[in-house]
Amino acid sequence: MNKQFTSSSPASSPAYAAVNAAIWITYVALVLLATQVLRFDSAIAEAASVLVAAGVFYPLRRLAQRAARRRFDH
Repeated sequence: MNKQFTSSSPASSPAYAAVNAAIWITYVALVLLATQVLRFDSAIAEAASVLVAAGVFYPLRRLAQRAARRRFDH
């Protein structure tokens, strides 16, 4: 017997959406800080911002994915 899920994927959970929003806000804030305040080159600022945002939020994203999978019994 197959279970019917109310959601198409774990990625649609509110916790996962909140984590993604936090990552994007952090990324944009870091790019603006690096390019406007610190006057770094745009390419360097974007690359550093991606690495910092990924490094900071990777554990949080992993926890949200695990919670969503447990919630939807995957």
